Amino acid sequence: MADEFMAYCVKEKAQKPMKDGHEVILKNGKHAMQGVCASCGTKMMKFISSKKPTPAATAAPVADPSSEPTTTPPAPPSPPPAPSA
Repeated sequence: MADEFMAYCVKEKAQKPMKDGHEVILKNGKHAMQGVCASCGTKMMKFISSKKPTPAATAAPVADPSSEPTTTPPAPPSPPPAPSA
């Protein structure tokens, strides 16, 4: 896994880089990163997604504005009928 990972340091009360981070699977099946704070050495942990992103899912398609269909605005509502006398 990545050598440095951003996580919340409880001692410093701020987001800090995690040093020596490694992925672990907890007893309830959740995935997490464990390591130590790069600046103070406190143990850190951050929950991460257990799903591995696929390259196709992470790449967003680029839309070409010239190929999009043009839409016409809706017609204004017709006036109400005249009252009969």
